[in-house]
Amino acid sequence: MVTMDDTPMTVTTTPSEVAMATAPPPEEAVTHPTRWESPDQTFAKYILEKGKGIETPNLGATCVVQIIPLVSEGLEQGLVGYPMYEENEITLGEGDTEISAVLDACFETMQAAEVCEVEVAKETVGMGTGDELLRFQLELKEFTRREDPWHQGSDEILSIATHHKNKGTECFKAAKIRPAIHRYSRALKLLVLLGKDVPEDQKAAYINLRVACYQNLAACQIKLTQHDFVIKNCSKALLLDSGLVKALYRRGCSYTAVNEFEKARQDLQRALDIEPANKATIEQLKVLEKKSKAQDEKYAKAMAKMFGGPAK
Repeated sequence: MVTMDDTPMTVTTTPSEVAMATAPPPEEAVTHPTRWESPDQTFAKYILEKGKGIETPNLGATCVVQIIPLVSEGLEQGLVGYPMYEENEITLGEGDTEISAVLDACFETMQAAEVCEVEVAKETVGMGTGDELLRFQLELKEFTRREDPWHQGSDEILSIATHHKNKGTECFKAAKIRPAIHRYSRALKLLVLLGKDVPEDQKAAYINLRVACYQNLAACQIKLTQHDFVIKNCSKALLLDSGLVKALYRRGCSYTAVNEFEKARQDLQRALDIEPANKATIEQLKVLEKKSKAQDEKYAKAMAKMFGGPAK
């Protein structure tokens, strides 16, 4: 039996999860295309042909689809993540691009045989700024839902979570940072389902996987300068293993970035105690001391000006 772990987790909510919460009711008749916008405003869709039934696919579902770009300039499969133009079988969540994440979210609101047109702001998927749009015609011909994780055993959950972690690492190495974040987040959400009911012979693998995902998620977030998230996820990793040099280093870097100099100094010194020859940590300590000194001098000048003393 699986239960929810009560440990809070700092992960990223994907567009598909937001879309699923408020998908348009399937029973509404389509007399003319009606615009429906996802709550997080990542996409809008127009239903051209109403689908059948009430079920919709979930992440991991096997779907037979047709994806036709209506604005194809600058688009290629590497950007979209899924084959275009011809009918193809895809697995939702396996596209690993920013565009595919939005298409996944749209497919998760569709019933079998539904046809719709979807609009995505280029800015949403990192392809530009302003009001420029990408448009696709999507057809969901048929699908088979993946079994919900709360019905799965611990072996299967660990296997799927490991798959997402490995795919996240592939994305990270390819500089696909946001898709990597989605993968690590999905892995962690699955691991939370196992909670405290992990079999004894799987506890080591479970803890190692959580540690890896928290650290890797922080590695992505530090590239996006999301320092609050870096600090939270490194802290969660360190609760599981207090000797993680990478987590101490990254948290120290983020503490430095947000001017928490004493906390940064403690983390970096702890990392250096564990690995005295770590060049990255040595250099970051120099950065920390330089930034701390500059702030002290700035405060000294401000205080001198305020109280009329000499400003050095």
